[in-house]
Amino acid sequence: MPWGLGFDDGFDAVACETRRLAPARAGAAVVVAFLAAINMGLMVGLVWGGFALACELWTWIAATPQAQGRATNAHRWHFLVTGLAFGALWVSLASLYWTGFKPGFQFDALLVWAGVLLNGISFAFRSRLGLALFAAPMALAMVIEPLLVPRYHGIQQLTVVVGALTLVAYGFICANQNLQAARALAETQALLKEQKQAAETASQAKSAFLAMMSHELRTPMNGVLGMAHALQTTPLDARQQDYVRTVIRSGDVLMAILNDILDLSKIEAGRLELEAAPFDLRDLAARVCDLWTPSTADKGLTLELKVDPAAAHWVVGDAMRVRQILLNLVSNAVKFTDQGAITLAIEADPDGRVALSVRDTGIGIPRDVQKRLFQSFTQADVSTSRIHGGTGLGLSICRRLAELMGGDIALTSTLGRGSTFRVTLPLALAPVPGAAEAQAGPAAEPARAIKVLVVDDHPTNRAVAAALLGAVGADVASAADGLEALDLLMGERFDLILMDIHMPRLDGVETLRRIRAGEGLAADAVVVALTADAMTGERERLLGLGFDDYLSKPIQPAALLDVVARLSEATQGEDGARLSA
Repeated sequence: MPWGLGFDDGFDAVACETRRLAPARAGAAVVVAFLAAINMGLMVGLVWGGFALACELWTWIAATPQAQGRATNAHRWHFLVTGLAFGALWVSLASLYWTGFKPGFQFDALLVWAGVLLNGISFAFRSRLGLALFAAPMALAMVIEPLLVPRYHGIQQLTVVVGALTLVAYGFICANQNLQAARALAETQALLKEQKQAAETASQAKSAFLAMMSHELRTPMNGVLGMAHALQTTPLDARQQDYVRTVIRSGDVLMAILNDILDLSKIEAGRLELEAAPFDLRDLAARVCDLWTPSTADKGLTLELKVDPAAAHWVVGDAMRVRQILLNLVSNAVKFTDQGAITLAIEADPDGRVALSVRDTGIGIPRDVQKRLFQSFTQADVSTSRIHGGTGLGLSICRRLAELMGGDIALTSTLGRGSTFRVTLPLALAPVPGAAEAQAGPAAEPARAIKVLVVDDHPTNRAVAAALLGAVGADVASAADGLEALDLLMGERFDLILMDIHMPRLDGVETLRRIRAGEGLAADAVVVALTADAMTGERERLLGLGFDDYLSKPIQPAALLDVVARLSEATQGEDGARLSA
């Protein structure tokens, strides 16, 4: 159809709206028919009212396919005919009033014309065809009828005609403006939808990129840190030991930055999952202090742990995330303090929460910077990252982790005098374990009789695992992929298998499936997944596939020995080579 008067979604929307309003219009038609009966006779009122109700019923039926979302062009033509009948019906009523001779009838005609015209204009923002269908017949009658059947003379007649033309023209101008505004809004919404889809696609691509980069960065870091830890166990002089400690410390800082970036991505995606398990809060804080004591000593600082006797001891929560918050806060304190002391305190909070604070005597933070300091990638000033280093992610992650745990973090600072970061967390109290369990030391080294198979396609990773395990007396064999591992398992039993996930020829998941199916002599062996993928849900996915435990790369010696000690203990009972607790 010309001038944009075609069937489209807007016209179907007009049909749906017309159907929805049919009962209201029927009620209005009854009132109008009653008034017509009073003014023009009972027969006129009954006839017109009957046709009006029949027309509304017809319109309701004709618009049903559109309301049900199954309209065809035939259905649309049917609705178009009902719209024309609707217009003709109300035009006839207005004509009766206009041609009548009773006082005020012309005013009644004007009311009918204006009412139906406004009804049509109300559909303008949906469809030009809807506007033409419901407004055009009445607009034509409003202009033509005063010319064909003049009720006034001279200047009065001219006023009526010009007024009708002006009203119709202004109404259609407003309707056109509404239609353009509605279409602009629709285009904006469509653009926003496309941008949202693009953003979601970009987010998925970012997650995939981070997963890939995590794997690619962790694999070489596993070699660097693993060999550095293994080197520590060999005879070294004092200077060499210091060099190794520097390598390990620098590697740990690099891994902390990588973990911060990954954690921020998880938090933004709403995929960071918190654990809830009992842990010793005081022991956790002490270990954080132990970790940073060498760095503070190197700067001539003192690092002190203060524990309020009334503060919680054993609590339920995510120990790893609480430790992460404290490590970030102490790291910042060490970074920005050149002289004096740093204090990590565990305090009793009046609200029954756990309060953890880190106080320093460092450079302090300007008041105008404090409000934005917890935003991602924010430093106190542009030169901060050049002088002190860092990505500006640590404090942002601390706040988000605290909020995820139902807590908060607050800052008080005086420029030149130091800062205090106070974290409050709603950690429930946990019962104190038995004395033996509570005082248990670090995981013991595996006995010499333990036989471990390391399956990894990267030779450096195999060398790292062999060095770490060999240093504590384990008997270590290795395989470059799943097929080599299965060949070894055909003729030899192993107490523990460390299995990389991504390998050529036969990956770790398929190798595990074949081992559990009885291929080789290790159907009931303890199998631990080794992977550089550290994204959310990876641990749960691998455990669900049948792995007994999970270690992420780069492998931390303490974590490796702890897993080996826990999981291989059950395999040593019959041979008498059980791990010590």
